[in-house]
Amino acid sequence: MKLKGILDFSLGNFLCLRGFAPMGILQDISEPPKDIQRIPRDARLKEVGDYLRKGELVFFPEFILCACLHDDDVTSDVAADLFAKVKAGQPFKGGRFAQGVIIQSAVSRSRGEDDLRSVKFFQTATLSYRGQLTQPFARLDGNHRLAASKDQTVRDRVAPFCLILCQNQVEFRRFSRSLFHNINYKQVPLTMEHNLKLILEDEDLFPDALLQNDPSFGWPYYLARKLHGKLDIELLPNLAPFLHDEPRTFLLQQFEFLVARAVLADNENAIKRFKESLGKVNSLCDTAPALKDSRNRGLLAALVYYELEKDVPVASFVNWVLDNHLHLIKESGSADLIAIFDKVLESRKRTIFVSMPFGKAKPDDHYAIIQRVAREVSEKHGLKPPLKVQRVDWFQDGTSYEINDKIIEMMSDCGLLIGNLTHCNPNVYHEVGFIMGKAKAQGEDVANMLLFLDESVAEDRDKFVGFNLRGIKQLRFHQPEVQFAPALRENLERFFRVTP
Repeated sequence: MKLKGILDFSLGNFLCLRGFAPMGILQDISEPPKDIQRIPRDARLKEVGDYLRKGELVFFPEFILCACLHDDDVTSDVAADLFAKVKAGQPFKGGRFAQGVIIQSAVSRSRGEDDLRSVKFFQTATLSYRGQLTQPFARLDGNHRLAASKDQTVRDRVAPFCLILCQNQVEFRRFSRSLFHNINYKQVPLTMEHNLKLILEDEDLFPDALLQNDPSFGWPYYLARKLHGKLDIELLPNLAPFLHDEPRTFLLQQFEFLVARAVLADNENAIKRFKESLGKVNSLCDTAPALKDSRNRGLLAALVYYELEKDVPVASFVNWVLDNHLHLIKESGSADLIAIFDKVLESRKRTIFVSMPFGKAKPDDHYAIIQRVAREVSEKHGLKPPLKVQRVDWFQDGTSYEINDKIIEMMSDCGLLIGNLTHCNPNVYHEVGFIMGKAKAQGEDVANMLLFLDESVAEDRDKFVGFNLRGIKQLRFHQPEVQFAPALRENLERFFRVTP
């Protein structure tokens, strides 16, 4: 295998071979130093791989590799001779180095008096070896790009490289670490906002169709262009801090996240839906003033996501954020927030909210049976988290709260509502109606509820069921322990899918 390029000292410090080679070759002859390079994440590798395969405007700086010419901590004679010849502008006839590497160079001289040194002594070189390197070259920059170069079409693409040559192991260890640090942490890149301004505001070079269809960009870029400057900040006073400093970056990141989560589609209607959700989030900040202090873009994206994702009540997410003081975190990933809260919701789906009359003996007995049966079902089937039974008058979170709001919140988050129709209680009817309306609004055919009536009560009026609920399945019984408990157990096991 041979690598060819230009051989010279960069900034008078490092001897470098610069040239072009297929990305597959560069991948095969190098590996990331395990003590300094981080392990690429699979999601990031997929993103880079898609970019390398599809992007028509793919460009990136050269890969930077590092090789050691001698296995010991001292410089060999042949390595010293190579460095001396290159500094003097003299050709190097050839020499064998560590790993079986052979280097030879030729010098083209210019006679022009005003020519730069790099032109006067234009030195080309060939680095070759047989078989495989026993010690691959170290990757100092470009590890993600090379690690993602698994597709053959990508491996065949020619890319620029810079191979830094170190005379001995001491140089190699010192230079590889210091160069990795300088490359990754000393550079001051252009801000994303400045880069986006160059792209989004030049419709001649980057027309709408290019932004929509080129894999280097995509619909989020187009949507950010169309919405930038179109939002009335006076109507969104609580979100103004997000829109003032880096508006293009804010819009792009929001659209990228929401499109990736599939709550917004690649169409013009996404702009309208996003604006509507921003208005709702702005109103949320008035309802929960503590949110106004947050400058966390990840939190804002999650709030917008839950406004667009109709299956989850955004109020539950807001309460969770405030209860755990997450709005005080300066930065957090929206995907991480959603993933954690989805786990919270998963736990809450094992919650049973009991809608019942209070202050009467039989409903309290019924509640005790529900608690016991739920515990027995959890233990029998090893449910983790276990089924959790709640009634609003027993709920304690250390705060004073509006009871109606707490009831709605608990019903919205619960997996199953059990409604006790005994005694014909108006509040129970109201809560059952809420669950039925919620199911209808979400397009569900059946509400997640189980109704029951104890017919052993003496008064006929306590056994009365309103006409709008008479046609809905109910567990009716005269003996709670003998009839209600086993029927309840069977229904819970079926609802929570713990039996075939």
